[in-house]
Amino acid sequence: MDRQVIVARTYTKAANRLRPCRKQIDEKLHLFSQNPHHSSLKLHQLDRVESGEWWSYYVNMDVRTILSDQKDCWVVCYVGHHDDAYQWARRKRFSVDLLQGSYSLAPPASEVVLEKPIAEASPENAPRRPLSGYTVKDLIRLGIPQQNEDWAQRFINATEDELRYLLSRALDEDWFSQDVTERLWNLAFGGARYQELLPPQVSLLMTSELLRRYPRNFWAPESEAEIERAIRSNWQEWIIFLHPAQKAAVERDMQGAIRIRGGAGTGKTVVAAHRTAWLATRYPDEQVLLTTFTRVLAENLRRRVEQIIGSLEGTMITVATLHSVAYSMFKRHLQRNEAVVDDFNPLLREAMQRVSSEYDLAFMRAEWETIIEPWNVRTLEKYRTIERIGRRTQLQIAQREKLWPVFEQMWQLLAEHGQITYGGICYAVAEYLQNHPEARYRCVVVDEAQDFGPAELTLIRALAPPDEENSLFLCADFRQRIYRPAVPWIRFGIDTRGRSYTLRVNYRTTAQIQHFAESVLPSQIEDGEENKAVAPTDRPFALLHGIEPEIKAYDNIRAEMSGLKQWIYHCLNENIQPGEIAIFARTKQVRDEVRKLLQEVERERGIYALELSRDMQPIADKLNYGTAHNAKGLEFRAVAVVGVSSSNFPCYAVVKDVADPAERSLKEAEERQLLYTVCTRARERLYISYAPAASPSPFLKR
Repeated sequence: MDRQVIVARTYTKAANRLRPCRKQIDEKLHLFSQNPHHSSLKLHQLDRVESGEWWSYYVNMDVRTILSDQKDCWVVCYVGHHDDAYQWARRKRFSVDLLQGSYSLAPPASEVVLEKPIAEASPENAPRRPLSGYTVKDLIRLGIPQQNEDWAQRFINATEDELRYLLSRALDEDWFSQDVTERLWNLAFGGARYQELLPPQVSLLMTSELLRRYPRNFWAPESEAEIERAIRSNWQEWIIFLHPAQKAAVERDMQGAIRIRGGAGTGKTVVAAHRTAWLATRYPDEQVLLTTFTRVLAENLRRRVEQIIGSLEGTMITVATLHSVAYSMFKRHLQRNEAVVDDFNPLLREAMQRVSSEYDLAFMRAEWETIIEPWNVRTLEKYRTIERIGRRTQLQIAQREKLWPVFEQMWQLLAEHGQITYGGICYAVAEYLQNHPEARYRCVVVDEAQDFGPAELTLIRALAPPDEENSLFLCADFRQRIYRPAVPWIRFGIDTRGRSYTLRVNYRTTAQIQHFAESVLPSQIEDGEENKAVAPTDRPFALLHGIEPEIKAYDNIRAEMSGLKQWIYHCLNENIQPGEIAIFARTKQVRDEVRKLLQEVERERGIYALELSRDMQPIADKLNYGTAHNAKGLEFRAVAVVGVSSSNFPCYAVVKDVADPAERSLKEAEERQLLYTVCTRARERLYISYAPAASPSPFLKR
């Protein structure tokens, strides 16, 4: 390339909306990178626009690409239908401030009007203007380009409601770099002090040098071959970037365990992948483990790390589920090979029969899964005194003594059958590592840490050296805890107090979907770090805006499935690909109804369906469906959650035998978190349905 071509995120976002023309769009970009003056491009400078450096080239009879001539580089900024593209250029100014190290793609401040006028307040009740105490120069020092003084003044004059609206649009439409908009947000609403937000001073000579400093907003390929590879692959997969706040989290360098928290869509998994790559560079000759809960999540993490640093073959990085790591070490170091048991019901029934227990199976299973097995309770003495973390039903010592023979028989039966639980493996390996520290990893990175129980947390602490810097890094959001009760991390030597970092921007889910999903959460969330229930107040700031979630009521399940089919066809007609659509149900019964419906879709449209599981990745050309728990860690453009009735959320089978009101409340909170997790898998469209119409889930009442 004779001159650097830089691709703005505004261009890739616009190109994604023109899927039928995407091949031509990409081909013309590749041609432009080879020869900007190729006759087929019809490159020309636009007149009658606010900013004189806008140019356009031809994609086809209807589509034009808009780019900015920045002397040392071409910045490809937008692509759209002819009139839309030219209108976009007329509304925008590309401002670059090399002294401040900032840029803007904003329209003139005077041209931005509010969607809904802010109500006038009386003089005695004047609205607050959060930035009124600052000067234009102050805001320019935060990163607003000098050429955008009109914007600095408008932010200063804005009322609280107006400022929230303007900053949301600035993020949504990429008017300024995201770190600049976040600085303004934190100054106005986040309680941050001005001096803390000031960026470091820079001195730049060229626009291309400036834009490379913003890899989240601009991609600067070094060769035509890089552009060609990007076109052949998925743009979003190819362009790996970190927001400044995420980068700061990745590069935290300190003694002790570090926690990254944030709501759905804030990029915790991206941070975990980049942290792993950063650690591998920092400690090139030492073992680094990146681990999580399910195989699908582990595969996603591996793919992300390989996108950053290339193939992991021959590296010191291990990416695997925690249970697979534990079982591998169990066989290799302890030379044990007991079979792992997942379904405890047959053994529990036999144990209860052996001692003629009068308790019901559901109660005993809950006690085993929540107290006995996770905490490795092997003796009556320990059972008498153990705290009932994760269970609200209280038991007196006499009751525990009466129950204990069943659990004693359970341990006996496991030994007789040559079986072991994953919890047992975790505890055995953790004990081995305490005595053989040379078998540890130098660094351990954990994603979805909120779903690990006592045995897993014991192992996580043992896998990493306790006295080395950067040895343990955990990403967690307890709003998305759906597998295990919350347990206090500090009990396992994992103390992240004072070393906890919050990601506050949601990059994936629209504000409308986020707002709906948050409305179904319980008022209090059990948090492992805090060791108490806390209100979920740290709401992420959603970058994207879209349509409101659809909530549909039907008279019966047959009508509900018919409505679901129409929704699927509507998505397909809107150029949402099959692999970008997922349908989730809380119960297997409703899932089976979905399966039958998707068989109709296959007959009518020739589109096949894939049932998801913890070990099954989505496939691009197939509609995805499964139970709610299988949504974990995935994302789709469009998600339908069906059967959201009072008998499914909360699931009747989960709460029907829970007599204790406190225990039932805990179960219902977990069901709310499950619905939240499923809803936040949607990036653009969320569809909720239930039948019968008279029986919606109580979680839907806002």
